[in-house]
Amino acid sequence: MKSLRIASLVVALTTLAACAPSQDEYARLQTAVQGSPAMQKALHKDCVSKKWSKADRDYGALLISVPPGKVQAVVCKRIVNAMASGRLKYADVRQLTSNQGPTVNLIKILQGR
Repeated sequence: MKSLRIASLVVALTTLAACAPSQDEYARLQTAVQGSPAMQKALHKDCVSKKWSKADRDYGALLISVPPGKVQAVVCKRIVNAMASGRLKYADVRQLTSNQGPTVNLIKILQGR
């Protein structure tokens, strides 16, 4: 699996940062997202406003089984929803931003499982 491609895809869409946030920073962001539909909407809007390469869109389409033109919106929605529900864990973000590739949990989130 092309873990670097997945890493760039997910890091771009989570809008967290190029480097890993601290566990406390992530917990604060997750708490804010959980308690605020307006924050969820703002994060989704920010996520879909990012420029994705054609290669990332094409690879995302293979990973999540949606047309390339819909990949960014679908992935952003799934990530924001996973943060709000508590399914996206700090360990998922930390491993990804450590260039170790995505966790099984993160792949399931992206695929809507």
